[in-house]
Amino acid sequence: MDLLTAITSLSYRDSVLSIIGTGLLVHWIFKRTETHEPIYLAILLLGIPTIMTGALISHSATFLTAVISTFSIFWTTLSTSIIVYRLSPWHPLAQYPGPMICKITKFWFAFLSLKGRQHIYYTELHAKYGDVVRVGPNELSFRTPAAVAPLMGPAGLAKGPFWDGRVPEQEKVKPMIALRDKKEHTRRRRPWTRGFSSAALKGYEPLITARCQQLVEVLSNQVGAVDMSKWMGYFAFGGGSEMVREGADVDGLWELLNAGQVNAIFMSHVAWLGALFLRWPGFFAGKDLKAFRAHAQKCAIARKKRGTQAHKDLFHHLIDEDGVATNPPSVFEVVSDGGLAIIAGSDTTSSALSNLFYYLLTNPKTYQRVRAEIDELGDDVMDYGKQIHLSYLTAAINEALRLLPPVLSGSQRATETRSEPHAVGPYVVPEGTAAFVPFYVLHRDPRCFAPFPDSFIPERWLPAEKQIELEPGLFKDQSKVVTDVNSFLSFSTGPSNCVGKNLAWMEMRMLACLLLQKFDMRFEDGYNPKRWEEEMLDYFVMLKGRLPIVLTPRK
Repeated sequence: MDLLTAITSLSYRDSVLSIIGTGLLVHWIFKRTETHEPIYLAILLLGIPTIMTGALISHSATFLTAVISTFSIFWTTLSTSIIVYRLSPWHPLAQYPGPMICKITKFWFAFLSLKGRQHIYYTELHAKYGDVVRVGPNELSFRTPAAVAPLMGPAGLAKGPFWDGRVPEQEKVKPMIALRDKKEHTRRRRPWTRGFSSAALKGYEPLITARCQQLVEVLSNQVGAVDMSKWMGYFAFGGGSEMVREGADVDGLWELLNAGQVNAIFMSHVAWLGALFLRWPGFFAGKDLKAFRAHAQKCAIARKKRGTQAHKDLFHHLIDEDGVATNPPSVFEVVSDGGLAIIAGSDTTSSALSNLFYYLLTNPKTYQRVRAEIDELGDDVMDYGKQIHLSYLTAAINEALRLLPPVLSGSQRATETRSEPHAVGPYVVPEGTAAFVPFYVLHRDPRCFAPFPDSFIPERWLPAEKQIELEPGLFKDQSKVVTDVNSFLSFSTGPSNCVGKNLAWMEMRMLACLLLQKFDMRFEDGYNPKRWEEEMLDYFVMLKGRLPIVLTPRK
């Protein structure tokens, strides 16, 4: 007797039990594999219940009734089994607290993320549930300094499934930031390390100086308030664009980048769905990011053909034009990482600079102290060798990065399926579990930064004697002062930290020095500074509102 004959000969009771059994079997398969392949999903979710429809045909008035009944029983069983298991005491994460809806499905968080307020929601969750919160069926959020090294340090975990929903699984070469294989990530990072070495950075100084001077010249000709957030984006954008000169995003690149983030964050939270949708360009989600990546790849290809001009840029090292690499990067790797270079060098730097000027103008005393320190450089204001010794400017930048890190919700890691549990301090991350530290939340934890962790106080980054000299009321009692540099994660930490950190510091210092030396700054009349943080959106990439600032040339 073949399978189909056996199915169609079942009694009604046995037919229903068989359909229920297949639903439970599919749940077991999903739990073991978490497959993203469309063909397997189609077989498991559509093919199996279609076959099982034969069991109810002889017990139904019509074929359609049999189909509806079978699929209803199958999917109800599958859904119920998943929900019961995820809420049960047998689930590996049962010991960790969190909202019931988060334990049941990641769709809840995916929908919440569309509002762009993830960082605020994580703050609220940790305030309610404590240091470890179950934010998904198989995901934990850690608000404790003890989690930093075990998750992101040298012996930490690989990247999590977050990136599976943002980058097509079938893409020939994924960008370095999306690599989940630690060995492959280390190999791909080597050209970047050369590109951000001390010698390479020295060669970038003339390029950055010229770009800073170009921006100052253009801003000098603006009438009325300028949107500093927009102009910081123009300044930071790489890839051969001339946004500063044009005074506009003529190619609509920022619009493409920003427009794609809403769908991308949803797909990141439901990675299997994102991986499915990304297989069909332009379908439902991802078309804006695909268009942006296409532009970035075009720029990378053009740069490779053009070769190095007067100065060696980052692409000189990514392409290995010096021929120092034992295994030179393939053209696919160059093109893939080209997009990463443009995004990483624009969004994060522009966010950090915008936030710096916002905090300076909302804290006049700090603004005056920073500018006084910069003015001491005089004609050497663009000498980076002297800029790095501006301790108060450095403290102000650090404090802006602490309060509003460019990646607000942190970087996800994960244990592999069928791996050993991973210890995170007194906690355990079971196999197949994603985990992360939300940077925005940890940076405002009084165990890491005190006093007043929610306030902009650059002095906390200075030596104790300088703290007491400048702000005795805040720092006289040093027993209450905490500045935990190991919990400062604006550039992440460990093997997957921001490889371009030193270049970002160079850009931030050089532009801040020149702008603050050349201009007096104030908010546009009628602007409420509270809007800045209220309008800030967390889509992994930070989306910002207007920052209207009036610039007056200094005499």
